[in-house]
Amino acid sequence: MRCMGIAEETQVPRNRTFVAATEIKGSKILTVKDEELGTIKEVMIDSEWGRIAYVVFACDCFLGMKCKFFAIPWGALHTSRGDYILKVDKDAFKTAEGLDENVWTLNHNDLVKVYEQYNLHPYWEI
Repeated sequence: MRCMGIAEETQVPRNRTFVAATEIKGSKILTVKDEELGTIKEVMIDSEWGRIAYVVFACDCFLGMKCKFFAIPWGALHTSRGDYILKVDKDAFKTAEGLDENVWTLNHNDLVKVYEQYNLHPYWEI
């Protein structure tokens, strides 16, 4: 059976790895120094583009501060041994503005700021 509208050249490359969103949720985020930053609480998908836009992670109360939630662009994370590595210093989150505890959806301008913060080109402009 053939799907309409899908070109022959859109086959999935053999070296792709697929991960269920349920496996991503709950995963640890570590620094490059192997220090634990927190855990991924939610995977936010851009339904128009069909891509993971960002993850919401809960910052562990490692610095004596109140636990915060942060948006991290998916492209800023790298996998290693089942965990996700973020190239930041732990102290970067001391003064960083977090997300509201109950509202994790970002508007376009806020998402642009998150991508700029991590020096990433937004996926919708590539």
